[in-house]
Amino acid sequence: MMKGQGVNKVKEKERNELQALYEEMRALRQAVHEEGNALYAEWKPGISRASFQLSGKNLAYYLALRRRDIRPLQGRLSKWGLSSLGRTESKVLQQLDAIVRNLALMSGEIKQLEDYPKTSEKFPGRKKLATEANALMGDAPNHRATRIMVTLPEQAAEDKDFLVRLLERGMDIARINCAHDDSVVWLKMVENLKEAQKTAGKSCRIYFDIAGPKIRVDAVSSEKVKPRLKVGDFFFLTADASFNDLKQYPIIVFSESLNLFDELKIDSPVILDDGVLEGRVVEQKPQGVVVQVGKVAKAKGIRVKPQKGLNFPESTFKMPILTEKDLEDLLVAVKEADILGFSFVRGSKDILAIQKTLAEQVGGEAAAAIPLVIKIETVEAVNHLPELIVAAASKNPLAIMIARGDLAAEAGFLRLSELQEEILWICEAAHIPVIWSTQVLENMVKNGVPTRAEMSDATMAGQAECVMLNKGDFVEDGITLLDAILVQSQQNRSKKTAQLRALKIAKKAWRKTKK
Repeated sequence: MMKGQGVNKVKEKERNELQALYEEMRALRQAVHEEGNALYAEWKPGISRASFQLSGKNLAYYLALRRRDIRPLQGRLSKWGLSSLGRTESKVLQQLDAIVRNLALMSGEIKQLEDYPKTSEKFPGRKKLATEANALMGDAPNHRATRIMVTLPEQAAEDKDFLVRLLERGMDIARINCAHDDSVVWLKMVENLKEAQKTAGKSCRIYFDIAGPKIRVDAVSSEKVKPRLKVGDFFFLTADASFNDLKQYPIIVFSESLNLFDELKIDSPVILDDGVLEGRVVEQKPQGVVVQVGKVAKAKGIRVKPQKGLNFPESTFKMPILTEKDLEDLLVAVKEADILGFSFVRGSKDILAIQKTLAEQVGGEAAAAIPLVIKIETVEAVNHLPELIVAAASKNPLAIMIARGDLAAEAGFLRLSELQEEILWICEAAHIPVIWSTQVLENMVKNGVPTRAEMSDATMAGQAECVMLNKGDFVEDGITLLDAILVQSQQNRSKKTAQLRALKIAKKAWRKTKK
């Protein structure tokens, strides 16, 4: 074979590859467009908030794209220096159109880019996400893109100077956790925070976190002074406060949640204290269930204490999204909060119930202006995330909180890392800001020294629009450290996109070659 013939065959093979890739991408783009439009048509009648219309449509396109396994396409696109579809979230159709247009040019379908028809649909992408985040959370500081939220301890109700220090260190949003303290304490926190903002010369949003139907241990009965549970032990779980058969069951755990234990069947998993203890139902009784411990965090066992959370990953309970306490707390919160957060939301019906309650309390127009935070802490909520977003953002400004404590207990630690990224992707597609929460720099905040894993986790958190720190004796130092981590991480990464700043290692290597 002559040299020229070999070159021609290579060129012909490349043209055929490009042509096949062009046809495949064009078909994908068309399918995503049609399927996305069909899904958006179902949502559109319920969208009363005009600013969510394009975002809702982009979310529909993203879901249409991601219902497919596009991994085989990614390598083929990268081979030709084209986008591998790894960062399409914020403007799906434009990204697909750009790839198809470039392939049309490369394969010879068109002579110049202008020959390819452009779509009439334009999506603002990450600019829209930034706009939504600024409107809901306040403008990000000049030196970093991610805001810092801090859970206020009771000290904030007594010490205004403490709040001034939090603001000066970098707190952008103050969280009042309605699961703790009472309205007298909360109102004092708000009063002190408003004064502290004047002193520090810095604004700060106030976020009221409504407790919701959290299932907790209300009481523990045992003949032992400090009852402990180890692997293989049994305990009785009941909603009957009068049940006290300690001879047969040495440890009885009581939770007053109604309509609960009827849903628990033999082999149903039971999680205590965010995964510190895992067990399974081994026997059903009229008064409750017998649970055998399968795993505990410590070999010597763990203490069983009131107020610890209970999770049931494979069971669904019919519980109102707002308890009687929540309804009372809302009467205070709607007057003082810049943002309202809601816990244990599982489906769009819960969103509608929340919106209905707010409309009854403050009026429809005022209720629609209230920024909401929906906390994702159950597998059921993850599975319904798109419809949760659409139901909430169709009427209210919205952010999503990844509440990793309960979510890890329900989904398992291995699945958690995958879920938190999926939530980030879907929210970016809907232009919805995200709050990254639970155990961020926990050892630092509580003990004054961060673990190595915490540093990596806090860096990962920089992909969100806000990161939450919990209260602790060293929370001031925790804010300072988190601020530094977020500033550093944004130089290297924006969402999923690597920022290719000059590497110091590369500079040093280059200088050595010059010598």
